[in-house]
Amino acid sequence: MSSQITAYVALVCTSGVLNLYLCLYAFVKRYYYTNISNLFIFYTVSITIYCFGSAFGLMATTLEQIKFWTIIEYIGMPFAPPLGLLFVMRYLGMKIKKKWCIALLVLPFVTFVMVATNDFHHLFYRKLEVDPILGVPYIHQEIGIWYMIHGVFIFSCMFVAFLLVLSNWKETAKVYRPQLISLMCGQLVPMLTAFLYLIGMTPPGIDPVPMVLWLSSLLYLWSIRSSRMFTIMPIAKDAIFNSINDGVIVLDESYRVIEYNHSCKKMFPQLTKSMFGMDFDDVWCVLSGDSFPFELDTTEFSREIELTANQSTFIRFVLQYCSMLITVKVY
Repeated sequence: MSSQITAYVALVCTSGVLNLYLCLYAFVKRYYYTNISNLFIFYTVSITIYCFGSAFGLMATTLEQIKFWTIIEYIGMPFAPPLGLLFVMRYLGMKIKKKWCIALLVLPFVTFVMVATNDFHHLFYRKLEVDPILGVPYIHQEIGIWYMIHGVFIFSCMFVAFLLVLSNWKETAKVYRPQLISLMCGQLVPMLTAFLYLIGMTPPGIDPVPMVLWLSSLLYLWSIRSSRMFTIMPIAKDAIFNSINDGVIVLDESYRVIEYNHSCKKMFPQLTKSMFGMDFDDVWCVLSGDSFPFELDTTEFSREIELTANQSTFIRFVLQYCSMLITVKVY
């Protein structure tokens, strides 16, 4: 085995091991976030199978071995993009109907059957042979009609998943955006790599996608460790946060405003997202025309304050402060 192939195998195996770790981690923690754990487990399992199938294919010494490991790859590869899309949809708080799952997974199953039986119909690969110049394990292939259908489908799944995450960027608090970055890269990295492969800008005869999946896996790991991915889902959190009847303002460690809910916006129409990052005293001065009457510290307290809102409505409320939350209750 050449040093170049050894390097390829090492990268692919790294991707496989990282995805296997993510799968086992989600399985162990599945009871903490049952809403999305199953989809993430299946998603990472499919990528793991894809990566290890590709790695063994790179170590193959005959065309028959390459064909066999290609079939193993396709137990996982065609299912990964739709499972990734379903995972993103669930993560963003979208309701997923059972018929949607079935519809998205039918075509990958057909793709697997097409690859497994390709020698009988050649609808997926019109030609699949050892590259006459580079030799094993490099392959020369001519794609068939079902390969093109499969390609459009998986690109569409990844692109839609990417757009769904991107569309929620502005509505997500900055503290949770690292999670969205990892999700976007998880779709963008394989999508761009596959596109470069199809237009011939990657090493010939080798599928480069499994070699770069370690990057998206590392981003998932980073997001899980740094921003409690899965434990706190920004969109699901927002739905609960904005359903609270009491007004809530969230502060960071320096007492700067980082978020507020819909109820608080109704109480104080002057609140805008441009105030994110401003010191709470400055924001309070804008809202009330006066400085905040108490010192903010880590001690819990409850104070009654009277304000006139909107220059006409007299509001009497109890302000409760605990950690980094300012809760406003109207009476």
